[in-house]
Amino acid sequence: MQNIKNIVTIGRISAAVIGVAALAGCSSLMNSSSSNDQRSEGRVKDDKNITEAVEKKLKSDPVYKFESVDVNTYGGIVQLSGFVDSQDQSRRAEELTRSVGGVSRLMNGLALKPQPMPPQTLAPTGQASGERLTPAPAPAATATTSSDSSPQKY
Repeated sequence: MQNIKNIVTIGRISAAVIGVAALAGCSSLMNSSSSNDQRSEGRVKDDKNITEAVEKKLKSDPVYKFESVDVNTYGGIVQLSGFVDSQDQSRRAEELTRSVGGVSRLMNGLALKPQPMPPQTLAPTGQASGERLTPAPAPAATATTSSDSSPQKY
């Protein structure tokens, strides 16, 4: 009976130690994820404001609406990414971005959308769709073992 009490007590102490260690690990994990960003709180807020201002300018442009352009800002450096229809559209996105206050540098990662391929005209082959282009090999001769000449069912 005494052994069972000792085992239960050791189990409770172990569970408490594991619980405290798990909580300490979670809090240090949360602190380390925010410390990876070496910007001050003010810089983070400024970058967020720059991103929002650039996005607003891009979406309100009267010629291009820039719906498929993403904007990210880190330390005043603005990165544009996504797809545009033409080089003119890419240049316009750069102009609008540079006009926003606080932008120290611009990294234009915009890519041109691939142009659709022109429809190809195929030369007629005289073959219907799905037909073989070469004749099928002749089936191998089958021997019948039955004296009956009717086909056998398997």
